[in-house]
Amino acid sequence: MEADFYTTGEAARILRVSESRVRQLLLAGELEGGRDPETDRWRIPQRVVHARVEERRPREAARSLAEAREYESRIEELNRDLGRLEGRLELTAVTESTLRESLDRERERADRLEEELRTEREELRAERGKGFWARLFGG
Repeated sequence: MEADFYTTGEAARILRVSESRVRQLLLAGELEGGRDPETDRWRIPQRVVHARVEERRPREAARSLAEAREYESRIEELNRDLGRLEGRLELTAVTESTLRESLDRERERADRLEEELRTEREELRAERGKGFWARLFGG
């Protein structure tokens, strides 16, 4: 007659839950079972355990399918986000390159203008170094 019953450990393995969860279910009356009068251990009828396994299967399959669809949807959303971010990254790289080129051109222009200014100042100092009449008559 022992073969008709499971221990909490055996029921837990079959139901894929912990032994403490099996005991909780027994105490809450959600799982049928009783204590062995000799050992005071829980005895759970096999038919009850197998019935619970069968009743859980469709929900688990439906939940798994729903979760798979949810994950698939989330993956598609993340792929779209990744595509947008990659596009923004590419635009940022192009913009950075353009700005660097523009900055280099402006630096070259500033260097040329500084050189021209330096040359004009030197010419002006040279002109000031000449006397009044030399400046007036270009001599």
